[in-house]
Amino acid sequence: MDASSLFNVLTGYSLPPEYKRFVVAPHGMRNFFERMIEKEIDNAEKNLPCGITAKVNSLVDPGMIELLYKASQANVSVRLIVRGICCLIPGLPGVSENISVNSTVGRQLEHSRIFRFENAGNPKIFMGSADWMQRNLDRRVELVFPVEDPDLRKRAFEILNLMLNDNINTRVMQPDTSYCHIDKRGKAPCDCQTEFWRIAQNAVADLGKQDESQPFRPIRSADLIP
Repeated sequence: MDASSLFNVLTGYSLPPEYKRFVVAPHGMRNFFERMIEKEIDNAEKNLPCGITAKVNSLVDPGMIELLYKASQANVSVRLIVRGICCLIPGLPGVSENISVNSTVGRQLEHSRIFRFENAGNPKIFMGSADWMQRNLDRRVELVFPVEDPDLRKRAFEILNLMLNDNINTRVMQPDTSYCHIDKRGKAPCDCQTEFWRIAQNAVADLGKQDESQPFRPIRSADLIP
């Protein structure tokens, strides 16, 4: 229903509705992210499990940066994967000590946006098209949606964890805004993009095995007769 409603908005057939699951800019996305971050801050103050993990291409919106600083000061762990421009500065004493910023740049173009909120021990994860920029939150039609299917949630969590463990393509932003390679001494090499490629190849191979075990047989008219 949400997808149909959004399509009607894009084609000009209707005004923006009240979506059931979708979060759609420019009429609700900023408020949504503000509520989710504030909820993690509230959970931290209540000593409940809390944390924010976000993967975006760019982080430049002043309002979002201010809220993430506020979360850090409330002892919320904030892990950011920002491929390109990042105006937030991690590791500043008393400001952003609980924030880390990684930039992953490899052979493939990292273009996904993924947002995880620990939600007092019941993690919620969202995917979509929006970066944390003014134009994405306030001036464009952008979409963020929850991942609710258990298998897809598990896959999304694994993607985030694999990227956070990458020590080949990843550089870490320092408090002076420079970027440094991860120290790999004593650590097994982890190239998330190569691992994603391997996972995709295995999935294709498994699909081929299924196709071979169940050869295609066209339906004939006689098959339809009881």
